Amino acid sequence: MSSRPADEREDEDMGIDATGGETTSRPVPPTEKYLPENEIADWRFELTLPDALAPNKEEAKAKIMMKIRADGMLPYYTHLCESLGWPVDQSLVESLRKANEDELKGLEDKIKDAEENLGDTEVRDGLLEKAHFYCRIGDKEAAIEAYQVAYDKTVGAGSRLDIILTLVRLGIFTHDLSLTKKNVQRAKDELEKGGDWERRNKLKVYEGVMLMMIRSFKEAAELFLSAVATFTATELLSFERFIQYTVVLSMVALGRPVLREKVVHAPEVLQVTQGDHDLRDFLNSFYQGDYKKFMEKLIPITDRIRSDRYLHLHYRYLVRNLRLRAYAQFLEPYKSVTLGAMASAFGVSPDFMENEVAGFIATGKLSCKIDKVGRIIESNRPDARNALYLQTIKQGDALLNRIQKLSRVIDM
Repeated sequence: MSSRPADEREDEDMGIDATGGETTSRPVPPTEKYLPENEIADWRFELTLPDALAPNKEEAKAKIMMKIRADGMLPYYTHLCESLGWPVDQSLVESLRKANEDELKGLEDKIKDAEENLGDTEVRDGLLEKAHFYCRIGDKEAAIEAYQVAYDKTVGAGSRLDIILTLVRLGIFTHDLSLTKKNVQRAKDELEKGGDWERRNKLKVYEGVMLMMIRSFKEAAELFLSAVATFTATELLSFERFIQYTVVLSMVALGRPVLREKVVHAPEVLQVTQGDHDLRDFLNSFYQGDYKKFMEKLIPITDRIRSDRYLHLHYRYLVRNLRLRAYAQFLEPYKSVTLGAMASAFGVSPDFMENEVAGFIATGKLSCKIDKVGRIIESNRPDARNALYLQTIKQGDALLNRIQKLSRVIDM
Protein backbone atom coordinates (compact mmCIF):
# COMPACT_ATOMS: atom_id res chain seq x y z
CA MET A 1 0.00 0.00 0.00
CA SER A 2 1.03 3.60 -0.54
CA SER A 3 2.42 5.35 2.56
CA ARG A 4 0.22 8.42 1.91
CA PRO A 5 -3.58 8.70 1.63
CA ALA A 6 -4.96 9.00 -1.89
CA ASP A 7 -6.58 12.39 -1.24
CA GLU A 8 -3.23 13.80 -0.03
CA ARG A 9 -1.51 12.66 -3.24
CA GLU A 10 -4.33 14.15 -5.33
CA ASP A 11 -3.79 17.45 -3.50
CA GLU A 12 -0.14 17.30 -4.52
CA ASP A 13 -1.21 16.90 -8.16
CA MET A 14 -3.17 20.14 -7.81
CA GLY A 15 -0.15 22.02 -6.39
CA ILE A 16 -1.40 21.94 -2.77
CA ASP A 17 0.53 20.49 0.14
CA ALA A 18 -0.96 18.45 2.97
CA THR A 19 -1.27 21.51 5.19
CA GLY A 20 -3.36 23.40 2.64
CA GLY A 21 -0.63 25.68 1.28
CA GLU A 22 0.62 25.80 -2.29
CA THR A 23 3.70 23.81 -3.19
CA THR A 24 6.60 25.56 -4.89
CA SER A 25 6.00 23.75 -8.19
CA ARG A 26 3.50 21.36 -9.72
CA PRO A 27 4.84 17.77 -9.89
CA VAL A 28 5.47 16.66 -13.44
CA PRO A 29 3.13 13.84 -14.59
CA PRO A 30 4.90 10.57 -15.47
CA THR A 31 4.68 11.03 -19.25
CA GLU A 32 5.15 14.74 -19.72
CA LYS A 33 6.54 14.40 -22.86
CA TYR A 34 3.10 15.68 -23.78
CA LEU A 35 1.00 13.41 -25.93
CA PRO A 36 0.22 13.33 -28.75
CA GLU A 37 3.37 14.84 -30.28
CA ASN A 38 2.05 17.46 -32.69
CA GLU A 39 5.25 17.65 -34.73
CA ILE A 40 4.32 14.21 -36.12
CA ALA A 41 1.08 15.65 -37.52
CA ASP A 42 3.09 18.53 -39.01
CA TRP A 43 5.41 16.09 -40.77
CA ARG A 44 2.44 14.09 -42.02
CA PHE A 45 0.83 17.25 -43.40
CA GLU A 46 4.11 18.20 -45.08
CA LEU A 47 3.90 14.99 -47.12
CA THR A 48 0.59 16.17 -48.65
CA LEU A 49 1.94 19.52 -49.89
CA PRO A 50 3.22 20.30 -53.40
CA ASP A 51 6.96 19.84 -53.80
CA ALA A 52 7.49 23.59 -54.16
CA LEU A 53 6.14 24.17 -50.64
CA ALA A 54 7.69 21.06 -49.09
CA PRO A 55 11.13 20.34 -50.55
CA ASN A 56 12.13 18.06 -47.65
CA LYS A 57 9.46 15.38 -47.90
CA GLU A 58 11.91 12.50 -47.66
CA GLU A 59 13.31 13.91 -44.45
CA ALA A 60 9.78 14.32 -43.04
CA LYS A 61 8.93 10.73 -43.95
CA ALA A 62 12.14 9.48 -42.34
CA LYS A 63 11.31 11.34 -39.12
CA ILE A 64 7.81 9.85 -39.06
CA MET A 65 9.12 6.33 -39.59
CA MET A 66 11.68 6.81 -36.84
CA LYS A 67 8.92 7.84 -34.41
CA ILE A 68 6.72 4.94 -35.54
CA ARG A 69 9.47 2.43 -34.79
CA ALA A 70 10.55 4.10 -31.53
CA ASP A 71 7.03 4.46 -30.09
CA GLY A 72 5.42 1.34 -31.55
CA MET A 73 2.86 3.38 -33.52
CA LEU A 74 1.18 0.50 -35.37
CA PRO A 75 -2.34 2.07 -35.63
CA TYR A 76 -0.84 5.33 -36.88
CA TYR A 77 1.38 3.51 -39.38
CA THR A 78 -1.65 1.62 -40.72
CA HIS A 79 -3.55 4.90 -41.05
CA LEU A 80 -0.68 6.50 -42.98
CA CYS A 81 -0.43 3.54 -45.35
CA GLU A 82 -4.16 3.83 -46.10
CA SER A 83 -4.32 7.64 -46.40
CA LEU A 84 -1.02 8.24 -48.22
CA GLY A 85 -0.89 5.09 -50.31
CA TRP A 86 2.29 3.72 -48.75
CA PRO A 87 3.13 0.04 -49.31
CA VAL A 88 2.69 -1.93 -46.08
CA ASP A 89 5.87 -3.38 -44.56
CA GLN A 90 4.53 -6.65 -43.12
CA SER A 91 7.67 -7.39 -41.10
CA LEU A 92 7.40 -3.96 -39.45
CA VAL A 93 3.69 -4.54 -38.77
CA GLU A 94 4.38 -7.86 -37.06
CA SER A 95 7.20 -6.48 -34.92
CA LEU A 96 5.09 -3.48 -33.86
CA ARG A 97 2.10 -5.70 -33.10
CA LYS A 98 4.22 -7.96 -30.90
CA ALA A 99 5.72 -4.97 -29.07
CA ASN A 100 2.26 -3.42 -28.53
CA GLU A 101 0.75 -6.65 -27.24
CA ASP A 102 3.61 -7.15 -24.78
CA GLU A 103 3.44 -3.58 -23.50
CA LEU A 104 -0.35 -3.66 -23.18
CA LYS A 105 -0.19 -6.93 -21.24
CA GLY A 106 2.32 -5.36 -18.87
CA LEU A 107 0.01 -2.40 -18.32
CA GLU A 108 -3.01 -4.64 -17.73
CA ASP A 109 -1.02 -6.65 -15.18
CA LYS A 110 0.05 -3.45 -13.45
CA ILE A 111 -3.54 -2.22 -13.20
CA LYS A 112 -4.73 -5.58 -11.91
CA ASP A 113 -2.01 -5.63 -9.26
CA ALA A 114 -2.93 -2.10 -8.20
CA GLU A 115 -6.61 -3.06 -7.89
CA GLU A 116 -5.76 -6.10 -5.75
CA ASN A 117 -2.87 -4.83 -3.63
CA LEU A 118 -2.58 -1.05 -3.81
CA GLY A 119 -4.78 2.04 -3.55
CA ASP A 120 -7.05 4.12 -5.77
CA THR A 121 -4.24 6.48 -6.74
CA GLU A 122 -2.09 3.63 -8.07
CA VAL A 123 -5.08 2.28 -10.01
CA ARG A 124 -5.64 5.75 -11.49
CA ASP A 125 -1.96 6.02 -12.43
CA GLY A 126 -2.10 2.65 -14.17
CA LEU A 127 -5.25 3.58 -16.10
CA LEU A 128 -3.69 6.87 -17.14
CA GLU A 129 -0.53 5.11 -18.28
CA LYS A 130 -2.68 2.80 -20.39
CA ALA A 131 -4.46 5.80 -21.94
CA HIS A 132 -1.11 7.42 -22.70
CA PHE A 133 -0.02 4.18 -24.36
CA TYR A 134 -2.99 4.23 -26.74
CA CYS A 135 -2.43 7.92 -27.43
CA ARG A 136 1.27 7.39 -28.11
CA ILE A 137 0.72 4.60 -30.66
CA GLY A 138 -2.03 6.56 -32.47
CA ASP A 139 -5.11 4.49 -31.52
CA LYS A 140 -7.49 7.43 -31.23
CA GLU A 141 -10.74 5.69 -30.26
CA ALA A 142 -9.08 3.43 -27.67
CA ALA A 143 -7.25 6.46 -26.23
CA ILE A 144 -10.47 8.48 -25.85
CA GLU A 145 -12.17 5.61 -24.05
CA ALA A 146 -9.15 4.94 -21.81
CA TYR A 147 -8.78 8.63 -20.88
CA GLN A 148 -12.44 8.74 -19.87
CA VAL A 149 -11.95 5.70 -17.60
CA ALA A 150 -8.90 7.38 -16.04
CA TYR A 151 -10.83 10.66 -15.71
CA ASP A 152 -13.62 8.93 -13.79
CA LYS A 153 -11.03 7.62 -11.31
CA THR A 154 -9.33 11.03 -10.88
CA VAL A 155 -10.20 13.32 -7.98
CA GLY A 156 -7.91 16.38 -8.21
CA ALA A 157 -9.12 19.26 -10.39
CA GLY A 158 -5.63 19.80 -11.80
CA SER A 159 -5.20 16.17 -12.81
CA ARG A 160 -8.67 16.06 -14.35
CA LEU A 161 -7.82 19.15 -16.37
CA ASP A 162 -4.60 17.54 -17.61
CA ILE A 163 -6.62 14.63 -19.01
CA ILE A 164 -9.10 16.96 -20.71
CA LEU A 165 -6.30 19.07 -22.20
CA THR A 166 -4.69 15.90 -23.56
CA LEU A 167 -7.99 15.09 -25.29
CA VAL A 168 -8.03 18.63 -26.76
CA ARG A 169 -4.53 18.04 -28.14
CA LEU A 170 -5.64 14.68 -29.51
CA GLY A 171 -8.53 16.39 -31.30
CA ILE A 172 -6.18 18.99 -32.77
CA PHE A 173 -3.65 16.31 -33.74
CA THR A 174 -6.29 14.33 -35.67
CA HIS A 175 -8.13 17.47 -36.90
CA ASP A 176 -11.26 16.21 -35.13
CA LEU A 177 -13.05 19.49 -34.47
CA SER A 178 -15.97 17.82 -32.72
CA LEU A 179 -13.66 16.19 -30.17
CA THR A 180 -11.72 19.44 -29.78
CA LYS A 181 -14.80 21.63 -29.20
CA LYS A 182 -16.32 19.17 -26.75
CA ASN A 183 -13.22 19.03 -24.59
CA VAL A 184 -12.49 22.75 -24.73
CA GLN A 185 -15.92 23.26 -23.21
CA ARG A 186 -15.27 20.51 -20.65
CA ALA A 187 -12.02 22.23 -19.70
CA LYS A 188 -13.81 25.56 -19.24
CA ASP A 189 -16.40 23.89 -17.01
CA GLU A 190 -13.66 22.21 -14.99
CA LEU A 191 -11.76 25.49 -14.58
CA GLU A 192 -14.80 27.01 -12.91
CA LYS A 193 -14.29 24.46 -10.12
CA GLY A 194 -10.59 25.29 -9.79
CA GLY A 195 -7.36 25.35 -11.75
CA ASP A 196 -4.01 27.12 -11.78
CA TRP A 197 -3.00 29.97 -14.05
CA GLU A 198 -0.75 27.77 -16.20
CA ARG A 199 -3.59 25.49 -17.24
CA ARG A 200 -5.86 28.50 -17.83
CA ASN A 201 -3.28 30.04 -20.14
CA LYS A 202 -2.72 26.75 -21.97
CA LEU A 203 -6.45 26.50 -22.58
CA LYS A 204 -6.46 30.00 -24.11
CA VAL A 205 -3.89 28.87 -26.67
CA TYR A 206 -5.66 25.55 -27.32
CA GLU A 207 -8.99 27.31 -27.82
CA GLY A 208 -7.34 29.93 -30.02
CA VAL A 209 -5.93 27.21 -32.28
CA MET A 210 -9.36 25.58 -32.47
CA LEU A 211 -11.00 28.92 -33.39
CA MET A 212 -8.29 29.53 -35.97
CA MET A 213 -9.06 26.13 -37.54
CA ILE A 214 -12.76 27.04 -37.90
CA ARG A 215 -12.02 30.54 -39.27
CA SER A 216 -13.08 32.51 -36.19
CA PHE A 217 -10.05 34.71 -36.62
CA LYS A 218 -11.11 37.68 -34.49
CA GLU A 219 -11.83 35.54 -31.44
CA ALA A 220 -8.63 33.55 -32.00
CA ALA A 221 -6.54 36.73 -32.27
CA GLU A 222 -7.99 38.12 -29.03
CA LEU A 223 -7.24 34.89 -27.17
CA PHE A 224 -3.70 34.77 -28.55
CA LEU A 225 -3.05 38.37 -27.54
CA SER A 226 -4.27 37.66 -24.01
CA ALA A 227 -1.81 34.74 -23.77
CA VAL A 228 1.27 36.35 -25.36
CA ALA A 229 2.92 37.41 -22.10
CA THR A 230 2.24 34.08 -20.37
CA PHE A 231 2.64 31.60 -23.22
CA THR A 232 3.60 28.11 -22.02
CA ALA A 233 1.86 25.81 -24.53
CA THR A 234 5.06 24.69 -26.24
CA GLU A 235 3.69 21.13 -26.41
CA LEU A 236 1.24 22.37 -29.06
CA LEU A 237 3.34 24.87 -31.02
CA SER A 238 6.55 26.84 -30.69
CA PHE A 239 6.54 30.41 -29.39
CA GLU A 240 7.78 31.66 -32.78
CA ARG A 241 4.90 29.96 -34.56
CA PHE A 242 2.45 31.29 -31.97
CA ILE A 243 3.67 34.85 -32.57
CA GLN A 244 3.32 34.38 -36.33
CA TYR A 245 -0.33 33.39 -35.88
CA THR A 246 -0.88 36.30 -33.51
CA VAL A 247 0.54 38.82 -35.98
CA VAL A 248 -1.27 37.55 -39.07
CA LEU A 249 -4.67 37.11 -37.39
CA SER A 250 -4.42 40.50 -35.70
CA MET A 251 -3.70 42.15 -39.04
CA VAL A 252 -6.74 40.44 -40.55
CA ALA A 253 -9.24 40.89 -37.74
CA LEU A 254 -8.30 43.72 -35.38
CA GLY A 255 -8.15 47.52 -35.68
CA ARG A 256 -5.09 49.77 -35.83
CA PRO A 257 -5.26 50.90 -32.16
CA VAL A 258 -5.11 47.29 -30.96
CA LEU A 259 -2.46 46.47 -33.54
CA ARG A 260 -0.30 49.37 -32.39
CA GLU A 261 -0.67 48.73 -28.67
CA LYS A 262 -0.61 44.93 -28.47
CA VAL A 263 1.29 43.79 -31.57
CA VAL A 264 3.58 46.35 -33.20
CA HIS A 265 5.13 47.52 -29.92
CA ALA A 266 4.70 44.34 -27.86
CA PRO A 267 8.07 43.16 -26.45
CA GLU A 268 7.20 39.50 -27.02
CA VAL A 269 6.41 40.15 -30.68
CA LEU A 270 9.55 42.24 -31.14
CA GLN A 271 11.60 39.45 -29.60
CA VAL A 272 10.49 37.07 -32.38
CA THR A 273 10.34 39.49 -35.30
CA GLN A 274 13.93 40.64 -34.72
CA GLY A 275 15.01 37.28 -36.09
CA ASP A 276 12.15 36.90 -38.60
CA HIS A 277 12.67 39.67 -41.10
CA ASP A 278 9.82 38.70 -43.42
CA LEU A 279 7.27 38.79 -40.60
CA ARG A 280 8.76 42.00 -39.16
CA ASP A 281 8.72 43.81 -42.51
CA PHE A 282 5.24 42.49 -43.30
CA LEU A 283 3.79 43.86 -40.06
CA ASN A 284 5.66 47.16 -40.09
CA SER A 285 4.99 47.89 -43.76
CA PHE A 286 1.27 47.42 -43.19
CA TYR A 287 1.20 49.57 -40.08
CA GLN A 288 3.43 52.31 -41.52
CA GLY A 289 1.66 52.40 -44.90
CA ASP A 290 4.58 51.13 -47.01
CA TYR A 291 2.23 49.24 -49.31
CA LYS A 292 4.79 48.29 -51.97
CA LYS A 293 6.87 46.44 -49.38
CA PHE A 294 3.66 45.01 -47.91
CA MET A 295 2.80 43.41 -51.27
CA GLU A 296 6.36 42.10 -51.63
CA LYS A 297 6.35 40.51 -48.19
CA LEU A 298 2.87 39.10 -48.72
CA ILE A 299 4.42 36.52 -51.08
CA PRO A 300 6.60 34.68 -48.51
CA ILE A 301 3.89 35.05 -45.87
CA THR A 302 1.40 33.46 -48.28
CA ASP A 303 3.75 30.50 -48.73
CA ARG A 304 3.91 30.10 -44.96
CA ILE A 305 0.13 30.15 -44.67
CA ARG A 306 -0.28 27.64 -47.49
CA SER A 307 2.17 25.23 -45.86
CA ASP A 308 0.69 25.56 -42.36
CA ARG A 309 -1.37 22.65 -41.05
CA TYR A 310 -3.91 24.89 -39.31
CA LEU A 311 -4.25 27.67 -41.88
CA HIS A 312 -3.83 26.01 -45.28
CA LEU A 313 -7.60 25.56 -45.78
CA HIS A 314 -8.09 29.30 -45.23
CA TYR A 315 -5.13 30.72 -47.10
CA ARG A 316 -7.17 32.26 -49.95
CA TYR A 317 -9.51 33.92 -47.45
CA LEU A 318 -6.61 35.18 -45.34
CA VAL A 319 -4.56 36.56 -48.22
CA ARG A 320 -7.61 38.19 -49.79
CA ASN A 321 -8.55 39.87 -46.51
CA LEU A 322 -5.00 41.01 -45.84
CA ARG A 323 -5.04 42.80 -49.20
CA LEU A 324 -8.51 44.17 -48.43
CA ARG A 325 -7.33 45.62 -45.11
CA ALA A 326 -4.40 47.29 -46.87
CA TYR A 327 -6.62 48.75 -49.62
CA ALA A 328 -9.15 50.06 -47.09
CA GLN A 329 -6.37 51.58 -45.00
CA PHE A 330 -4.88 53.30 -48.06
CA LEU A 331 -8.25 54.73 -49.19
CA GLU A 332 -9.40 55.91 -45.77
CA PRO A 333 -7.83 59.42 -45.82
CA TYR A 334 -8.83 60.14 -49.44
CA LYS A 335 -12.05 61.42 -50.92
CA SER A 336 -10.75 60.36 -54.33
CA VAL A 337 -7.52 58.98 -55.74
CA THR A 338 -6.42 57.96 -59.22
CA LEU A 339 -6.06 54.30 -60.05
CA GLY A 340 -2.52 55.01 -61.24
CA ALA A 341 -1.51 56.53 -57.92
CA MET A 342 -2.96 53.64 -55.92
CA ALA A 343 -1.42 51.06 -58.24
CA SER A 344 1.96 52.79 -57.94
CA ALA A 345 1.71 52.79 -54.14
CA PHE A 346 1.14 49.02 -54.13
CA GLY A 347 3.65 48.28 -56.87
CA VAL A 348 1.10 46.69 -59.23
CA SER A 349 -0.42 47.59 -62.59
CA PRO A 350 -3.48 49.88 -62.82
CA ASP A 351 -5.50 47.09 -64.47
CA PHE A 352 -4.74 44.69 -61.62
CA MET A 353 -5.68 47.33 -59.07
CA GLU A 354 -8.91 48.14 -60.90
CA ASN A 355 -9.95 44.49 -60.94
CA GLU A 356 -9.05 44.03 -57.29
CA VAL A 357 -10.94 47.11 -56.07
CA ALA A 358 -13.92 46.39 -58.33
CA GLY A 359 -14.21 42.90 -56.87
CA PHE A 360 -14.25 44.22 -53.31
CA ILE A 361 -16.77 46.94 -54.23
CA ALA A 362 -19.09 44.35 -55.80
CA THR A 363 -19.10 42.27 -52.61
CA GLY A 364 -19.67 45.31 -50.39
CA LYS A 365 -16.23 45.12 -48.76
CA LEU A 366 -15.09 48.58 -49.91
CA SER A 367 -17.28 51.69 -49.73
CA CYS A 368 -16.21 53.45 -52.91
CA LYS A 369 -16.84 53.55 -56.64
CA ILE A 370 -14.66 53.62 -59.74
CA ASP A 371 -14.93 56.36 -62.36
CA LYS A 372 -13.98 54.23 -65.36
CA VAL A 373 -13.57 57.21 -67.68
CA GLY A 374 -11.50 59.35 -65.33
CA ARG A 375 -9.68 56.31 -63.89
CA ILE A 376 -10.48 57.59 -60.38
CA ILE A 377 -11.58 55.79 -57.23
CA GLU A 378 -14.07 57.86 -55.25
CA SER A 379 -14.84 57.05 -51.62
CA ASN A 380 -18.50 57.10 -50.62
CA ARG A 381 -18.33 56.05 -47.00
CA PRO A 382 -21.73 56.55 -45.38
CA ASP A 383 -22.04 59.27 -42.77
CA ALA A 384 -22.03 57.68 -39.31
CA ARG A 385 -24.92 59.84 -38.00
CA ASN A 386 -27.14 59.05 -41.00
CA ALA A 387 -26.33 55.35 -40.71
CA LEU A 388 -27.34 55.40 -37.03
CA TYR A 389 -30.57 57.24 -37.89
CA LEU A 390 -31.50 54.70 -40.55
CA GLN A 391 -30.72 51.81 -38.22
CA THR A 392 -32.92 53.36 -35.49
CA ILE A 393 -35.83 53.79 -37.95
CA LYS A 394 -35.49 50.19 -39.13
CA GLN A 395 -35.43 48.80 -35.61
CA GLY A 396 -38.36 51.01 -34.62
CA ASP A 397 -40.47 49.70 -37.51
CA ALA A 398 -39.68 46.12 -36.51
CA LEU A 399 -40.68 46.86 -32.89
CA LEU A 400 -43.99 48.47 -33.96
CA ASN A 401 -44.83 45.44 -36.11
CA ARG A 402 -44.26 43.10 -33.17
CA ILE A 403 -46.39 45.26 -30.85
CA GLN A 404 -49.25 45.25 -33.40
CA LYS A 405 -49.08 41.44 -33.71
CA LEU A 406 -49.07 41.11 -29.90
CA SER A 407 -52.07 43.44 -29.54
CA ARG A 408 -54.10 41.35 -32.04
CA VAL A 409 -53.34 38.22 -30.03
CA ILE A 410 -54.35 39.92 -26.77
CA ASP A 411 -57.62 41.21 -28.30
CA MET A 412 -58.57 37.67 -29.32
